[in-house]
Amino acid sequence: MDDDEPRRFMGPSKDLGATVGGDGHPPPKLGDPLSAADAELLMTVVGPAQLPDAWKQGFFFAGYQPYGLQQVQGGSCGVIAVIQAYVIKSLLEHCPSAAALLEVDEKLRQEALIDAVAEVLFRNVGDNKKAVVMVPSSSGAMVLDVSQLRCLQPAQFTSYEQLRHHLGQRPYRDIFFNPSGCGVPILLYSMVMTRGVQKCRDDDFDDPKTGAMIGGHGYCTQELVNLMIFGKAYSNVFDGTKRLGSAKDGWCVLQGAPRRPSIGFLSLFEAFKCIEVGGRYKGPTSPIWVICAESHYTVLFSADSATDAQDPNKAIELYYFDQLARQSERIRLTVVPKSLPGHLSTGFEETESMIDRCIRTKWKDASVDWNGSEVIL
Repeated sequence: MDDDEPRRFMGPSKDLGATVGGDGHPPPKLGDPLSAADAELLMTVVGPAQLPDAWKQGFFFAGYQPYGLQQVQGGSCGVIAVIQAYVIKSLLEHCPSAAALLEVDEKLRQEALIDAVAEVLFRNVGDNKKAVVMVPSSSGAMVLDVSQLRCLQPAQFTSYEQLRHHLGQRPYRDIFFNPSGCGVPILLYSMVMTRGVQKCRDDDFDDPKTGAMIGGHGYCTQELVNLMIFGKAYSNVFDGTKRLGSAKDGWCVLQGAPRRPSIGFLSLFEAFKCIEVGGRYKGPTSPIWVICAESHYTVLFSADSATDAQDPNKAIELYYFDQLARQSERIRLTVVPKSLPGHLSTGFEETESMIDRCIRTKWKDASVDWNGSEVIL
């Protein structure tokens, strides 16, 4: 086969694009499979020419917590944690009580997972205008390196309802939600293609030459997390923009959180005084935070939808979930601001739990009670 000839595509027929199904949701418009040049361009923004094998998994629930997704190996935690956060957001909107969320049934949690993927891809990355899903030649196709990406064919969706419907149908259900499939990398590629390779590189990254979605050791970068939450692959987490330089030498504009998001973000790097997480990220519209602690991403949330996520001074009950930890025990934390235990001077001592230190970047001088659970150091 000539190297520039696209591989034969075995997915949905292009002829379906003009037909409206009996359910009223038209199939997406399908484009040509990626050329070799397009595949290489895509991977320049993704980062490495080949994703680690640890990224090969779909989005699925395991038997540890009813609301909890499962991460099989390290590396893709940023993507899975953000989707987990949006799963919780959907459950907060649809469950009648905290108890119903914490013991959610199979049907509702699957609906919440579809909501999460659709919200991230269409409403966030697609700016509520479009979504591009990169459809492989089969649900079991390997799509980890640049040579394998030429089996991917873009399917363009033009409404949230259209995308959400098809995510619950084949082939899209099998593409994203097969535990042993490649749903996680396919979502990554789909987000980059929805945002646009050029926009990610030229408009979003602080440095177009070095910016990427996956960094060292196969971990997610801040750019990827920001892309999922804001729809922009910005490199920072402070509020708004900052200018460095001078009128004489030229300005360098650094871009941070553009607005108050629905999902928050807290980082151990702020406890280390390496970065500044702005008030927008600390006070999201939903009481859910993605936690970054030493390159691992997890989720902290309130099961009470009435919780004011902007208030840093009120005691709060939070649940902590680590999708990689096989967490069979439900971990509930009681956080009381301005009540730092007497044996601590700052609350950021290295003897303190990484999670406690992340919490104290928002809830100042807080005591954190793990309510009998083993403290995660």
